[in-house]
Amino acid sequence: MSPRRSLAALAAVLVLALAAVLLADPDRPRAAAESPLRVLTTLPDLWSITRALVGELGEVQVATRPGQNPHDLEIRPSQVLLVRRAEILVRNGLEEDAWIDPVVESSGNSRLLRGSPSVIEGSRGVGLLKVPSGPVDRSQGDVHPSGNPHYTLDPSTMPLVTATIASGLARLRPDLAPRLEANRRDFLARVETQLARWREMLAPYRGAKVVSYHDSWPYFYRAYGLVELGVIEDRPGVPPSPQHLVSLVRRMREQGARVVVLESWYPPETAAAVARQAGARLVVVPQSPGAVRGTEEYIAHMDHLVTTLTRALGQAE
Repeated sequence: MSPRRSLAALAAVLVLALAAVLLADPDRPRAAAESPLRVLTTLPDLWSITRALVGELGEVQVATRPGQNPHDLEIRPSQVLLVRRAEILVRNGLEEDAWIDPVVESSGNSRLLRGSPSVIEGSRGVGLLKVPSGPVDRSQGDVHPSGNPHYTLDPSTMPLVTATIASGLARLRPDLAPRLEANRRDFLARVETQLARWREMLAPYRGAKVVSYHDSWPYFYRAYGLVELGVIEDRPGVPPSPQHLVSLVRRMREQGARVVVLESWYPPETAAAVARQAGARLVVVPQSPGAVRGTEEYIAHMDHLVTTLTRALGQAE
């Protein structure tokens, strides 16, 4: 047999073999498309939101522990392994999770390098608060040059944030787009219902002046009509000076600040002293989901924050 006829015969055998496989399992070409999503998120708030969208369509993991301060992280081998195995990364999009960049580089998973199609930045399109107007350098502390990154603490950002995440997932997995959108609509309906209740709970305290230890809460204040009187840290991530604390306590007394909010991962001594000297109530709350048992879901976490702050404001009257 000539070489040309041998190649033709081999090709015919391969075609017949492929046809036999397809006849035996007609769903085989769809297997790859229907494989579960493997998503990694940088922070617990993004994890809780993304998990609500993905549902049973895959696995969503988070690179940090609930209740862990994202500003003070050490890279661990377990984080590198999570990044190496993930297909999609959902990140804050601002400097809150810049620590993930060296983790991605160490993992060798080039798909998750910032700017790649497999990386979804949740902040895209969100109207950011507290964007610095001038030059930013390390002498100002851990300032976020692009704006305050805690946008998920305002539930009214959820339509945009979930649209960004769902469209990013659907772009990579078009076969899942209808189910992702259905999950998104269900999640938004539940958030909208609860947001009406949360606003009603805090309505008696609209205009109340609040102080926090770290600048975590501007979006939360906006959502419920609270007023930020000050922040105990005069520079983010830097212990406050005595002069700053004296000035802050004086303003709190003069303007009637009723509550000091302390993120649960910070030491309580300074915030407790400020609250005591100003005659305010100290309330300790987690800034992210999962730090308190039963608050792993976004709605449960927000409900815990609103309920705790409503109680503190009521007791401070």
